[in-house]
Amino acid sequence: MKRFKVFAATILALLGLSEWHKDERGTQTVTDEEIAKLKTMGFSEEFLTGFTKALAEDFKGEGGENGEGGEQPENVQLATLRGLLSQNATRLATAQHELTALQADKATAQATIEAKTKEIDELKARITALTDAAERDPGEGAQHGAAAPAQAFNLDDERQLGGLEGEMYSMESAYNQRARAALLARHGIMVSAPMASSTDYSRLQADLGAFYRVPWQDRLQSLLMTLPSLERIFPLESGYQDLATLVNVWLGEFSQADNTASDFDQVVKGNYEFDNETLRMYSVMFAHKFTNLKELERIWIGSLNMEGSNPIKWSFIEYLLAETAKKLHNEREQRRINGVRKDPDLNTPGRAMEAADGLYEFIRKKVDGFVDVNNGNTVYQIKPFVAGEINVGNIGEKIYQMTSQIPAVVRDSGNLRLYMPSHMIVWYHKYNEAHYGTNQDYTADIMYVKEYPSVRIVSVHNADNHHRLIWTLDGNIHCFEHLSGEMTRFSLEQQDWTLKVWSNWKESIWARAVGFKYTDKSQMDGSRQLIWCNEYDRPESYFVQAEPDKQPNATLHTSILTVANSSTLAITDIENAQVGKVITLKCGSTAAGVTIAKSGKFSLLSAAWSPSEGDWIKLMKRSDGKFIEIERGTSSSDAFQFDADDTTPSVDGADTFVTNANTQPTAITALDDAVKGLVYTIYGNGSTNASTIANSGNFVLTAAMTLSEGHWIKLVKADDNKFYEVARG
Repeated sequence: MKRFKVFAATILALLGLSEWHKDERGTQTVTDEEIAKLKTMGFSEEFLTGFTKALAEDFKGEGGENGEGGEQPENVQLATLRGLLSQNATRLATAQHELTALQADKATAQATIEAKTKEIDELKARITALTDAAERDPGEGAQHGAAAPAQAFNLDDERQLGGLEGEMYSMESAYNQRARAALLARHGIMVSAPMASSTDYSRLQADLGAFYRVPWQDRLQSLLMTLPSLERIFPLESGYQDLATLVNVWLGEFSQADNTASDFDQVVKGNYEFDNETLRMYSVMFAHKFTNLKELERIWIGSLNMEGSNPIKWSFIEYLLAETAKKLHNEREQRRINGVRKDPDLNTPGRAMEAADGLYEFIRKKVDGFVDVNNGNTVYQIKPFVAGEINVGNIGEKIYQMTSQIPAVVRDSGNLRLYMPSHMIVWYHKYNEAHYGTNQDYTADIMYVKEYPSVRIVSVHNADNHHRLIWTLDGNIHCFEHLSGEMTRFSLEQQDWTLKVWSNWKESIWARAVGFKYTDKSQMDGSRQLIWCNEYDRPESYFVQAEPDKQPNATLHTSILTVANSSTLAITDIENAQVGKVITLKCGSTAAGVTIAKSGKFSLLSAAWSPSEGDWIKLMKRSDGKFIEIERGTSSSDAFQFDADDTTPSVDGADTFVTNANTQPTAITALDDAVKGLVYTIYGNGSTNASTIANSGNFVLTAAMTLSEGHWIKLVKADDNKFYEVARG
């Protein structure tokens, strides 16, 4: 017989209902709009017809929720299908919400939207398959008869949950392991499974928790989208502690011409040289305190208050922690790319990006040198390619040149990967289109090095400020953790009317084999390394922020943006500046900003530097520790200048401009050759006949603008070909 009642609670929650609709006769019904919604989720017409009929009859003939008479335990297959249906429907709702957000964002790449659409289609197909399976009765009255026998659910399968196909049913998932253990326990078979925390918050993200049963109009929405995991390209390994040893071996040459007439000991050759990578694992934590929860009942929680007068609102806290788990995931994904470990200050909250080293900091240390914890020596492992600045006009030629320098035995192996920041993928496609687009055999958007098809290109997300290209063997770089799921294994402690919550975990991103450890950088020739990269990471045009109230530090980058300090900071040194390398300082704030006196290490300056916001100075350290001034400028000194009296100036080829000293009143009515989406900065010049922009016509401003000296405006061109004000000053 068909059993629809076991799915009633799930469908009720998916529709955001607390109870079923009833017609004038008191019969439970589902509206046409709700039927249409369920169809978009993948529920079949056949299933919905049977379900609505059973609902109208109040599921008569099905007995209790678990079958005839409600006394027998629920069929294992139906119980599992119900859980899987609930899980997939929840994921579908989340994916559809994310797709809507992506489509609303005009900057979203079409490939991202297509990938999300594909994910939604796959989830709908799974739901269709699950509802079809749910309609089959394993007893005599199977509605499909002999042509559609009940699916076998094999609890003995140790690779897939119940023998079901698909990655989501893999027994590598701790969730599926616990599900299998619970099902086997019903049959008196006890197996070990990963222990869940007292409140399994990871499940709240995938299952229908209590808060999912709240009507949509009352539900709090964070609109937080989870970032794609770096683990898809750098596999995750668990069970590692700090200072774990990853052993690798370098082999010499072994083969030779047959020379068996010789004495054996005289012709032996070859050698094994063992080396290791000492894995550094970084301790990270989350700590928060929920306070004033009683106030939530008054100002927001209202009808969602399920705890009565209890000041600890558990259902609301569970919801917040489920969202917090997503935020922790996003921070870890960004940290895996951009993180730079900084030891914490006692009793001071730290920044997320300072909790652990990310991929690019790991590579930087292997290039610039780091202290080997095994012997205290400064060692170098990667000799970078010297290729110069990479841009959209030369990226194809640069990639070809650098890939050509990798030993052919590695380059042609089919296992070499080029890991490229996602924004540079676009550059590479545009370069190939411009150079080869007219060829009949041209293939657009290839994801391999054009001249070396065996070298695949892999996109690295969240790396927008990086220009470093990384070549290595597939599977060499890994994400590491100590215990699986530690990050969201929250500990809770109630203290009076507050609630403390925290978790601790260890994480890292590391390579199993980097290269031989050289103590003398000049001896490196690139032959004993398994990771290759270009010589710079961030371009000079990108500025890293200085730390407030501290001397600028050039360890991470040579372009440094000063920030607001607690009081005006007198710069007396630039820490870790390399001799002969140009350092650019740019003033980011005049509120307790910075100054450099013409004295001490800066006695060679042409004059003291007391910058306004946007002003910059370029300096070079010489061997005696003093800094030479290369040049200095103001915020508008490097801007292109409009022609005098031009009412429709061209902005082709740049994004920063300054008006001219006009000979007559000049009202700018358009910006010719503007690119949609690019922000243009226009500085004013002079006061007599200063250029003006009206809040009308092609411009949508907060107010009319007069571009006299000392004033500026930022504008962006939109799809409607109008220019919108971004900021002014």
